[in-house]
Amino acid sequence: MTAARSTAPTATTRRLAAHGLSVAVLPGWDVRIERREQNTTPAPGSPWPMGGFVHPVLHAATSTLPVGRGDYGSSYVESMRPSDVFVALVEFDHEAGATEMFEQGQPTELLARDFHPEAQQRVIPGMCGSQRFFAVNGRAFCLYVVLGSWLQRQNLVRSVNSLISTIHIDPR
Repeated sequence: MTAARSTAPTATTRRLAAHGLSVAVLPGWDVRIERREQNTTPAPGSPWPMGGFVHPVLHAATSTLPVGRGDYGSSYVESMRPSDVFVALVEFDHEAGATEMFEQGQPTELLARDFHPEAQQRVIPGMCGSQRFFAVNGRAFCLYVVLGSWLQRQNLVRSVNSLISTIHIDPR
């Protein structure tokens, strides 16, 4: 599978929707929206499960996503090629959206200067990442993006923007 390049969505572009999130499935992208299984074991001395609340996660990549992967792409990003892109939209408890860390409004465009080699969950030489915390429609999220190449970030960010501009978040 080759990496997608700046493909504009059309009226016939299929959308994937689940858990109040939707996104265009652009040519060359593997897109998934999932909710992890909740740990039902109560925390010691509490009626609440140890796993806390379970929120949806949207993953998109320009190559095939593995079935078993972490919220921020572990088990995928380590195998990215320089032409690959990974996007994660991870929801947090809605109360987090009221904190200073979360900006109001959904990002629909990133710039090459928003990416840095050290802005990755785990620094992988040659790659770079970007992270935005935001709240919209009563919901709090982290938009986390990894580019397979710091040197090619100018071109790769166009591919990212073609996807993230199609993400829609329903109100809570």
